[in-house]
Amino acid sequence: DDMDRVYEAMRDAHAIVVGTPVYFDTVSAPLKLVMDRCNCITMLMRDGSMRPQWARTRRAALVVTCGERQRWEYAERPVRGFLKWVGAKWEETLVWGHSDNERGSVATRADLLARAEALGTRLIESPPLVPEHFPQP
Repeated sequence: DDMDRVYEAMRDAHAIVVGTPVYFDTVSAPLKLVMDRCNCITMLMRDGSMRPQWARTRRAALVVTCGERQRWEYAERPVRGFLKWVGAKWEETLVWGHSDNERGSVATRADLLARAEALGTRLIESPPLVPEHFPQP
């Protein structure tokens, strides 16, 4: 399977952007599988402490699409925990909540596209985070 490539890409990333539709008030099944498979990135020790393998130096964001009455906030919580687990700091969530099923209809939302562009620029141009506390090996 390709998870070794996913681990490598996330480990070496400057920023991570997670995108998902919201089904039944949570992330999609494929994203949940990736999140579950990343459990090995931070290890839970016998004494109850956690030992991250990756320094928290990446910035991150969540992009969500959902029906206008969907509760996207429920999907945000596990993604924010996942991002922390893999050494990323969540910065923003962009939500495209709509009743329209027409492909490409997000293009009519200039405000959302401007926010997405500003977020992408910020993620690319910001320096890596400096971890405050990272255990020495």
